[in-house]
Amino acid sequence: MKVKILDERETSIARILLKENELLMAQAGTLLAMRGNLTMNTMFRRRGSKSNWQNSGIMATESLFLTEFRGVDPKNEVWLAPSMMGNIMVHQMTNYKLIVVSSAYLACDGAMNLFFGVPDIKLPQNNQSLTLLSITGNGQVLLNGLGAIYTINVEGDYWVNLDNLVAFENSLKYEVTQQKVKGLKRWWKKSKVLMKFTGEGKLYCQTHQAKDWGHLIATELKSK
Repeated sequence: MKVKILDERETSIARILLKENELLMAQAGTLLAMRGNLTMNTMFRRRGSKSNWQNSGIMATESLFLTEFRGVDPKNEVWLAPSMMGNIMVHQMTNYKLIVVSSAYLACDGAMNLFFGVPDIKLPQNNQSLTLLSITGNGQVLLNGLGAIYTINVEGDYWVNLDNLVAFENSLKYEVTQQKVKGLKRWWKKSKVLMKFTGEGKLYCQTHQAKDWGHLIATELKSK
């Protein structure tokens, strides 16, 4: 499987070349175009189950819909586009675990294992949670983010705003904390949920946050 990222600066598109019998496991709904002789199979992965991928018409409380592409002929192409504008990054894995925020997962080599293998990070407010995916095996993983994705080589301690998190290697230990930072007025403080990483490994973050990004777009929309 060969991957080429097009238009890397703003709205990235992934062009994946598949040979005969090669598999690609992509987030459902991200297919832009395809060429060649390919088979497609849509399925979903359900939380708490370690069995094989299952076909079903019922959506679990927490599940991930996927589309499996298999090359039939020697030359095939699949073009993927994330649902939100931003960059796509390719991460090469070799026999270790990558932990990915579920909304940042775009695709991976179909021979790799993908499951809800990490307990949710419990946020300290509003009973919210962040769903993480575990990916293991050898191959390429495609990550998408809001805005640009940047890499941090952690050595020691590193703090990240939880809204900017994309993925991190399993060699890093983590914990979630809540801190209050000063707002525009001295008397007003806003709570920020941060994630502290300790150890050595790669960390991927995005430049934009979903809430702020959505608010910016909403202010530009005109009511009819």
